[in-house]
Amino acid sequence: MNASQRIVIAAISKRQFHRATVFLAEGEGIFGKLNPWAKKEQPQPVTPAQHTSEEPKVTFNVKYEEDDDFISWKRDDILTDVAELESTVRSVILKYVQGANETNWNNLPLTDYNTKFKILKESMKQTGKEVPNYELNGFETTKDVLEFFRTEKALAKKVTVLDYFEENRKFLPNNLTFAPAK
Repeated sequence: MNASQRIVIAAISKRQFHRATVFLAEGEGIFGKLNPWAKKEQPQPVTPAQHTSEEPKVTFNVKYEEDDDFISWKRDDILTDVAELESTVRSVILKYVQGANETNWNNLPLTDYNTKFKILKESMKQTGKEVPNYELNGFETTKDVLEFFRTEKALAKKVTVLDYFEENRKFLPNNLTFAPAK
């Protein structure tokens, strides 16, 4: 191969070859007019928009319905009198436990979960005192139920953030401070 052939081959290899795509042979392409089998596009008829004077008027008057007040299924005030609590729980136990009477009502086992549920729900409803979930497995006898409703839990003391920071200043890191709202 001589030098002139190399120059020609190099020039040809650097050229970019273009090829015509199919769209030239179809429709409105160059060869589409000559091709009898080319797909002819049918122009879509355009209808102008017509203004109608009978447009419905838009109103933004929306009527809102307020939800009914939630009526609690339990008593609003919590019973605190021990004698009244005991009589309420006793009446509930006598109502739902089979074989319960005035002498043995406070030492009966609670093996049936449905009975246990009915006793606790009715007792909560009548006393206003709620039973937390973590204590449900602790009720094995009716005496346990009575003891729960007799005991009075101490309510949590309401503490503001400022009071908390003042009380626990020595336990908190130095970079943690309280900035009151302005």
